[in-house]
Amino acid sequence: MDKVRIGLIGYGNMGRNHAKYLFAGEVPHGELTAVCDISADNCCRARQELGGDGKVLCFDDPMKMMKSKAIDGVLIVSPHYEHPKMIEAALKNDLHVLCEKPIGVFTKNVREINALADRSKKVFGIMFNQRTNKVYQKIKEMITSGQLGEIKRTNWIVTHWYRPQSYYESGGWRATWAGEGGGVLLNQSPHQIDLWQWICG
Repeated sequence: MDKVRIGLIGYGNMGRNHAKYLFAGEVPHGELTAVCDISADNCCRARQELGGDGKVLCFDDPMKMMKSKAIDGVLIVSPHYEHPKMIEAALKNDLHVLCEKPIGVFTKNVREINALADRSKKVFGIMFNQRTNKVYQKIKEMITSGQLGEIKRTNWIVTHWYRPQSYYESGGWRATWAGEGGGVLLNQSPHQIDLWQWICG
């Protein structure tokens, strides 16, 4: 199978995490070929951290990257309000899309994007990174296999996801209506809701 050439949109905290494992070749059929960030500082940082040898192209405009023919798909790691616009542009440019949660802030936008994705012939998915955690994968396996018997009741409590002030200061968009569309309920809670429904049905 040929490698899927991946363009990363957003080189902030989470974007750099994705770039590390992609750049290291840890995704067997994926290859990081481009990074985009509207911040000149982040673009410069990407060039420094990803070798600067031209194997990974750096863009400051996501639309230019999408039209560059250097990628087959995008991994979107930008602030929430940007997600629907980026997804729509990628699908219309015949690119596969993996988007960090949430797809969008408004239900109407999410429905429109889902419909557009259904009409496209491209792979479209949303990234809930906690599903990659081996602990949760094991719990899912134990429940799905039936080794614990039929699950009659569940209770999901999370108390260790405290975010210090430094977390919020690491990005001006965090925990603001204008940047995020909501606080904990739109940023941290979806991970737990997703795990709960994924594991327990």
